[in-house]
Amino acid sequence: MSSLAAGIGDPAGGQATRLSWLEFALDPFPDLFAMPPGGVSMKMKDALLRKRLTERQIGVVYDYMTRSDHDVTGGAFGLATYGGRVNTVASDATASAHRGAILDSACNTGWVDRRDEEKNLRWVRAFYRELFADTGGVPVPGDRHDGALINHPDTDLADPTLNTSGVPWYTIYYQANYPRLQRIKRQWDPLNVFRHALAIRGE
Repeated sequence: MSSLAAGIGDPAGGQATRLSWLEFALDPFPDLFAMPPGGVSMKMKDALLRKRLTERQIGVVYDYMTRSDHDVTGGAFGLATYGGRVNTVASDATASAHRGAILDSACNTGWVDRRDEEKNLRWVRAFYRELFADTGGVPVPGDRHDGALINHPDTDLADPTLNTSGVPWYTIYYQANYPRLQRIKRQWDPLNVFRHALAIRGE
């Protein structure tokens, strides 16, 4: 045992704190996610993938994650599994049409100082645009991509200087379900009371 113990070093200890479920749910890892005074700003640009990233896309991710010519401390790229039971639901059964994706990807950045906003936005927009360069800088629904989730709203998708695909933002979010959602909007919110930059348009 002594030779085994010598190979792993000194034992580490931890401290446990008893919390109610609600206390933990509201603040799960205070040491990890502690908010600085004034909070944190962030920009998240997600995309659902029907297939794995291409070799070119992997190269883009590697480049943006390892480059030293930018000063973006909150830059990150994430992949999460997606699909399974989600994909057993018909694409027109709910507002969410994304029923063929296997991965959810996200280009993210965050900043504390408002003076860092522009460089962070420039970095994450360039990253996303290059990642989806083959489809106009956005994840156009098709063979490889399944659009984006409205749960992570990104007004850049409605900006023709950033979305050069010719595919409107609402198709990226809702695909073929958008006309049905417009009919519902006209019926239940004809005065457009509930609105924001990416809200369903009645017309």
